[in-house]
Amino acid sequence: MPELLKRNIWIEFGLSLFCVLFFAFLYFNIEHWVLATMPSTLSPAFFPMLITAICLAMSALLLFFSLRSLYHMHAGLVDDERILLQEAGEEAGRFLALAGYVGVLFLYLLGLQYVGFLYSTPIVMLLISLMLGLKRWLTGLVFYILFTLLLDYVAMHLMQIILPQGILFE
Repeated sequence: MPELLKRNIWIEFGLSLFCVLFFAFLYFNIEHWVLATMPSTLSPAFFPMLITAICLAMSALLLFFSLRSLYHMHAGLVDDERILLQEAGEEAGRFLALAGYVGVLFLYLLGLQYVGFLYSTPIVMLLISLMLGLKRWLTGLVFYILFTLLLDYVAMHLMQIILPQGILFE
């Protein structure tokens, strides 16, 4: 088995274990970090806890698959398709795409804090769409702006949730 494939399986295992631990930590501590700004029938931490629980479940699933890959690696049962992808360099390309996606999401978190939801969300949606191969970017941008405005209206008036407005506009 190629050494690069072994290294990638270990990296996949480490990242998935980190994600499981990170989202478990978030899930159990999120009540302390969410501030109640408006009276509501739901707990202010409900949606953050729900999203964290979904991310925790997906990370656990990723951990399961990476443990299965580790087992297959030690048993010598790695399938030929994965070896062919590794040799063709496609797995490295997928890893770079994933790293770019995580980088865009990290910039989105920074954008939420500094410029707010209304300005950063359409830009991030457009960037992710371009990474996925969007051809008609102008149509996408118009749709993303309208969707963001609709989401802001629904969050504020129907769910009574104040979305981040950014510290640059306070």
